[in-house]
Amino acid sequence: MTRFFALLICSVFFALSATAEVSFEAGVSIEKEAENSALAKDEAMRQAYREAFLKVAERLTSKENVEKLNELTDEQLIHFIKETDVVAEKSGSNIYMADLNIKINGELLKQYMLENQMMEIVSTPAEILVIPTYADTQYQGKVLFEDGNIWRDTLLSKGTIKAGNLTITIIADNPSNRAFLTADNAFYMSEDVFEQTKLINNAKNIFTIHAVRAGSGNVVLVIKPYNEPEKRLVVTDDENDPFEKAVQEMVDYIYNFMRQKDIDESSYKSKINVRFEYQKLKSWLDLQKLLNSTPQIKKIDTGAMAGGIVSFGIEFSGTLASLERALKEKGLTLIFEDGHYLIK
Repeated sequence: MTRFFALLICSVFFALSATAEVSFEAGVSIEKEAENSALAKDEAMRQAYREAFLKVAERLTSKENVEKLNELTDEQLIHFIKETDVVAEKSGSNIYMADLNIKINGELLKQYMLENQMMEIVSTPAEILVIPTYADTQYQGKVLFEDGNIWRDTLLSKGTIKAGNLTITIIADNPSNRAFLTADNAFYMSEDVFEQTKLINNAKNIFTIHAVRAGSGNVVLVIKPYNEPEKRLVVTDDENDPFEKAVQEMVDYIYNFMRQKDIDESSYKSKINVRFEYQKLKSWLDLQKLLNSTPQIKKIDTGAMAGGIVSFGIEFSGTLASLERALKEKGLTLIFEDGHYLIK
């Protein structure tokens, strides 16, 4: 048995035993000519699978490692393909064209990359992940992993940082993080960068904390939890290093923020009406199972079902944003469109 297929068996076990399967999607447009339409479609699909696979891999590792993954044969690569949705297609006597949405088995890919030293990822969940950026002045360029980030150096010098029952982890300087994360995109973080950061660092809550030196005894901290408003703190210590005091200010703020978040989400209850479109009844039954397995969802009230559309109510605890995150972990997307909530 080859190393690849031995690894594949191990990886399948890993994916099945995980609490939540991670998958990634990539859109691909293809066009191929061959002796006949069947051969054209076969060659086109092989190309599409490879393009989608490499697009997803680029989100997790360096260009050098993506080139190594490109050396996998078509027969090896097919094991990473989870699902293919045909958006549009057209074929002739010797041509095949299509727009596809291809889902990659993220857990299988991640495990393969870990086994082949292509990706660095922490093994235990980071309750609080801090991304520390720094600038000497307000108008000077920020640094993250580059030399000169004395704010990050100060945090790392503290070893394990605790805030009550929370553990604060400083993001690791490794090729996987450097491949996509910079001081510029870390602060106003896009959803794509957030998802990559969360996966690679096994993180639950992500804070970007920018420190600006403001004279010899002052530091301005700009604290930005993901998808939340920023908070500015001015830290002053004329007798000692203000960065030392800034660490404690940061810890206190994170602890109070998380405590308030827990209070808000546990006491807040709401209900929304949702629509779901399906072609087969099994899709609706599968969706019900996923929703019922989501801890935040307390009750589902099924209403009318007609014409491939089911309307139902979801009663949930916490905020709508937290519900959206919980559904996303199940592979579902909640959107508001034309005056209605839809689940896709």
